[in-house]
Amino acid sequence: MPNKQVGIFLNSMNGFWTISAGILILLLIGRSIISKYAGKTYLSQALILETIFLISIVLLALTWWFPVRGEVSAAVVPRLWIAGIFICLIYLIAKILGKTEAPDIVAGDIALPIKFMVITLAYIVLMILIGYFIASIIFIAAAMTLLSYKRRLTIVAICAGWTAFSYLVFYRLLYVSLPEGILIKALFG
Repeated sequence: MPNKQVGIFLNSMNGFWTISAGILILLLIGRSIISKYAGKTYLSQALILETIFLISIVLLALTWWFPVRGEVSAAVVPRLWIAGIFICLIYLIAKILGKTEAPDIVAGDIALPIKFMVITLAYIVLMILIGYFIASIIFIAAAMTLLSYKRRLTIVAICAGWTAFSYLVFYRLLYVSLPEGILIKALFG
């Protein structure tokens, strides 16, 4: 399949289901490997790291089909973020393998990751509906609350700081086109 056709396939519903099935199969294979090397006391953490790794690989692969306009490709910023994710993953995996990381509170409990997946999907839907900035504020506040963070003023400060940072760096400095939101466009068009 030529390079462009692969990108078109991956951007289709069939491509989505193929990627999802591949990630699920690799997670199941990884679960048995993780149980053997990291032990059941680190299973949840290791599965989360494996999931982040697999999704990052998919996102990295998708950047090869980003448009190139001017000197800097639209793929530069996502690739930098993904490189940062890989560095963090390597560090966390080393801590798990070295048994210096705190073990799971309840081995194999995946309720929190599932809740995070749900709010992440909600974030994606909200981003399409109400735009990146408002959806990001809601997502960050929800994620911090889900992690049992109690200081409301700090949550508000982090939400405001991230919004300001995103606006200044990505929108103004790098001219990244961030989703405006269907509803926001319709109301304020």
